[in-house]
Amino acid sequence: MKIELHSHCVGFSNCGKLTPEELVDLYCAKQYDVLVLTNHFNRIAHQFYTDHGGNDFHRDYHDCIRYTRKIAAPKNLLVLGAYELRFDENDNDYLCFGMTEDFCRDLEWIFTRTSGSFGSAAKENGFLFYQAHPFRNGLTVVPPEHLFGFEVQNTHPRHDSRNDIALAWAEKYGMHKIAGSDCHQPQDAGTSAIMTDYPVKSIGDLVHVLRNDLYTMIQSE
Repeated sequence: MKIELHSHCVGFSNCGKLTPEELVDLYCAKQYDVLVLTNHFNRIAHQFYTDHGGNDFHRDYHDCIRYTRKIAAPKNLLVLGAYELRFDENDNDYLCFGMTEDFCRDLEWIFTRTSGSFGSAAKENGFLFYQAHPFRNGLTVVPPEHLFGFEVQNTHPRHDSRNDIALAWAEKYGMHKIAGSDCHQPQDAGTSAIMTDYPVKSIGDLVHVLRNDLYTMIQSE
């Protein structure tokens, strides 16, 4: 199975340029099996949503995932939901897989976490917590013990993610490693993925695959 772990759409990622329909069509054309929608879940995204007339960020964030899953299902593309988090402490971004809708209902609690305090909560609750593109300009690499792993292959074409350094850093500390396209625009889609033989049919299956490293990372033009 070919899986995208890092993608965005309009509405909840202020830099996202693709509608759910466009995102689904792009990943179907590239013959992906699973698309994980990881819209921004942070104070900046919440303000963007509110400024554009939104009333319930938490509800609508998850409704967007449900809607995208619904339109993708007839096309044999499974859409799962996850989160790209950023806390008020700095500009770092994190990918979180397996966090439940109920757990993140208290937005203020989420936004005011630190990498350490959220990392502890993630471990206690079985969520997988990775630092995304940790070596981009302006970001701070956090202590590995706060995390489950690092995103070491991010193919966003408008940023230098310094993937070689991220990979070396993850290997130095024996951390789990993931890959994602970080898709925001049409040309970004399907440039990085994980491949697994394990049948992923739910977010629980995906967490199992990631937790046990049952995949390989691939990259394409």
